[in-house]
Amino acid sequence: MKPDTPINLIQPLEDRHVDYLKDESRTLGEAQSISFPENEPDVQAIVKFLLKQKIPITIQGSRTGITGGAVPTCGHILNLSKMTKVLGLKLDKKGQFSIRVQPGISLSELDQQIYNGRFDTDGWGKKDFDVLEAFKKAGRLFWPPDPSERSASIGGIAANNSRGICAHHYGAARHHIKSIRIVDTNGEIHSITRDQTVFSQGVCQLPGGNKIQVDLENLEPALTDTLMDLYLGSEGMLGVITEMTLSLQPFPKEIWGIVFFFKIQSQAVDFICTINQKQKNLLEHQKKESDTNMAAIEFMDQTTLECIREYKQINSQLKELPDWHTSLTTAVYMEIHGNSEKEVENLSERLLETAAACGNDPDNTWAFCGEAEIERLRIFRHGAAESVNYFIDKARQIDFRITKLGTDMALENASLSELLEMYCQDLKTHELFAAIFGHAANGHLHVNLLPEDYQQFEKGRALIGDWAKKISAKGGSVVTEHGVGKIKKELFRSIPLPRRLKLIRSVKQQLDPDGLWNPGNMLDL
Repeated sequence: MKPDTPINLIQPLEDRHVDYLKDESRTLGEAQSISFPENEPDVQAIVKFLLKQKIPITIQGSRTGITGGAVPTCGHILNLSKMTKVLGLKLDKKGQFSIRVQPGISLSELDQQIYNGRFDTDGWGKKDFDVLEAFKKAGRLFWPPDPSERSASIGGIAANNSRGICAHHYGAARHHIKSIRIVDTNGEIHSITRDQTVFSQGVCQLPGGNKIQVDLENLEPALTDTLMDLYLGSEGMLGVITEMTLSLQPFPKEIWGIVFFFKIQSQAVDFICTINQKQKNLLEHQKKESDTNMAAIEFMDQTTLECIREYKQINSQLKELPDWHTSLTTAVYMEIHGNSEKEVENLSERLLETAAACGNDPDNTWAFCGEAEIERLRIFRHGAAESVNYFIDKARQIDFRITKLGTDMALENASLSELLEMYCQDLKTHELFAAIFGHAANGHLHVNLLPEDYQQFEKGRALIGDWAKKISAKGGSVVTEHGVGKIKKELFRSIPLPRRLKLIRSVKQQLDPDGLWNPGNMLDL
């Protein structure tokens, strides 16, 4: 496919493009031009044209990020929202299906096409059609990563190595991506697979003959032992992903969701801690070969529930859910995935018994099963983030300088009660309010500050800096799944730079010495 000439693809930035100067962080940037490529050759033509003139490039997908990563500081916006095609299907020798996609397709669009088995097959080859026939005969499949924002682009999910509420079982996005194609920092196209281009003694041979060399101390074998792992989570600092091959899994035959409400927060914390301690025992009640798992264990505090309750008044989907009594201060959202109805039911019963022993009233519990009902229940969990955005939008009407202010820190070796005590005590000391929710099983809570004026906003920003120092000193992760972007990088000015960022800085200096790719993101270079 021949691309249009760059002059036809690149447009001067006009008033009609103002939405492309911001993302869900509520920050506003600036740029001089924008493009909407529809395929890989278009991307390459645009990139080569811009690089010759040393024009900075900011990559955008659906702009659902909350750290300002897609907000331009200058130069050109490379918006991938028109690259939404499914390019084909694959079937490996082990019988596992995978799907090739462009980066602009959204998570909801991808899910729907996989579910329906209907794709725009224009440009597919014979092998793709052969696999399609097998795909239609196979049982239902899905791609496991499930960030709360269903309109997020797959490219954005890959660029941030995002997770989602069911990461407790399925892990981060990188585990479900088999290969990628990129337009690199020189404008060249390369295919990269996981078993290819491995770091050896700190050296990695690049496609095309060049190589990069990094300090061995900055390599984390669990995260960055291959070139592909380096690109996944690098937030577009090293080039642009133009295609991904995603691993599909059989869809669980049974999905159950339960929301446990508690009158006292400590009861919910005890419940989660008990579940964490007894999880192996709970699953040992099932058969050894069981594939029944707790996929999600999510915590929501009183302020979060109050935010959702207010947002429920104007959100039609939330309105369809039952009300909960104002005396209930905390909720624990759980999902169970499996293929045996009996095993899932048995595990659910044990969870209900454990919750009751920790102070939960069964009458204050929602239990749903079946995909349609679970989607309704997920609206409740997703309402946590949406209701915070709603609050920030109202605050911005009073002072436009206020932006979203939340944490993405994780401290796996700390108990949930320790983390909550730290956050709640500091909030009380500084007379600030926040909605606290997130992945409770691994100490990964999102603390979303709710400033009513700019003075509180500034106090909140300083407090997040203090938390970053505390979490870093204890060996935790200051940025986990939302990306660093432009907002979170200030946290690393007062704490040691994590190995991951040291690695990206080193590679960035070798591959993009002029700093033309996503300027302002992740690091001050």
